[in-house]
Amino acid sequence: MDAEAFRKLLDQVTVLRAPAHTLATFGATRLTYHLVSPVKDLKGRTRLRRSTVLSEKPRIITPDAFAERFQGFGRQTKQFAQWLTPAYRDLLRALEYNFKNQDLKTRVLAGEPQVVASRIITDLDRREARDETVIACPDVSWGLALMKFTLDHAARSFPVQVRDLERRGLFDPEGKESDRRRREVEQLFAAARKDRGAVELLGRKLREYGLFEEYEDRFLAFF
Repeated sequence: MDAEAFRKLLDQVTVLRAPAHTLATFGATRLTYHLVSPVKDLKGRTRLRRSTVLSEKPRIITPDAFAERFQGFGRQTKQFAQWLTPAYRDLLRALEYNFKNQDLKTRVLAGEPQVVASRIITDLDRREARDETVIACPDVSWGLALMKFTLDHAARSFPVQVRDLERRGLFDPEGKESDRRRREVEQLFAAARKDRGAVELLGRKLREYGLFEEYEDRFLAFF
């Protein structure tokens, strides 16, 4: 399937109801999807697929493998993923997302897709199921439609997750460790001013952490 064929399929995908919340930063997120598609050669019939996509907690890792991040999205998962890669490479370079489509159930219902979708949306609104999604798509491309929407939802969640991770210093573990070492050094300086026995430990730590030249004048002042 070439790029033009993918685009034509995506042009026929419509998100009729989107989830209210973004993906969780520090835990897994489960979103329920309802995909409605016309059944080929069966007028007035709709194929309904219902499943739950598990989005694992994003990790600050940047492997090149992409297709392996999707499981349970149909026979063309690898081909779909390879085509989607360039558009979402920046998103997946900073955080590693992994998605698993679980508990897929399929049935054919009476009624046109628009009518079936409307009934589902009315029921979801009544139950206040805020994170259940309804998507209309061609029968043949349900996997592509679900993967594309899942990635779009991850992209919407991305800025929030980055802020959460930065707030905890998780994007810069080396910087966080450097700050910890400097706090330890300052504590040792304070201890050395009161107890000359701590000077030796201070000098050892400065050399161990590669900070001796930076603190050399303050250290030598003890002598």
